[in-house]
Amino acid sequence: MKRKAIHPEKNIPLRNSTEWVFQFWAWQLLAWSLYRYFFRFPEPVDEFIVKPVVFILPVFWFVLRIEKRSLGTIGITSKKIISSILIGCGFGLLFAGEAILANVFKYGSLTLTPAPAVLLYGVPMMAILSLATSISEELLSRGFFFSRLFEASKDLIQSVIMSTLLFVAFHVPILLTSLRFQGTTLILFFITSFVLGLTNSLIFHKTKSLVAPILIHFFWNMTVAVFL
Repeated sequence: MKRKAIHPEKNIPLRNSTEWVFQFWAWQLLAWSLYRYFFRFPEPVDEFIVKPVVFILPVFWFVLRIEKRSLGTIGITSKKIISSILIGCGFGLLFAGEAILANVFKYGSLTLTPAPAVLLYGVPMMAILSLATSISEELLSRGFFFSRLFEASKDLIQSVIMSTLLFVAFHVPILLTSLRFQGTTLILFFITSFVLGLTNSLIFHKTKSLVAPILIHFFWNMTVAVFL
């Protein structure tokens, strides 16, 4: 008797548990933290080589080889791309405005405070670096962590909050080793990062695409680099 084929997406016990998501996150955070602590390479090396190796390749391997699913399940899709671009630009400008208001709150008036990387590489190169950062972090945090947490728990609010906390935690190594924010700047950074994570998780849930979250993250990165 001919056996009935089993669709790979319907034969994955991992989809019923969130424990493996946190284990996956912990190993990646450990790898990223060790790298940030022991090595000091130029930002292009971090964004174009190290982050893709630490953040993206393990996700691709897990989705394609372990889950045996398509990359569309982590938001890599061209569906509704125009509306996603419009949403991304719209919310991205709102986040840029948020960072500018934070700058005014901190300094009493609008004050340019470009990050060292902006002064070193210039605005065009910084924009490319910011886009690379946005792609890596959104694919990992929203495309993978949020989608798998929600898939297993079926609890939208819990998944949004937990994936956002995981996202914010990934910024701790760079805060301790590179940016060294203190006082008001550190508080504002955590607040804006948390709001960004919440917003992008909800938008990803709505659009099922990484396009809008990446654009929002890009606008936020650039504004923080210049104003925060």
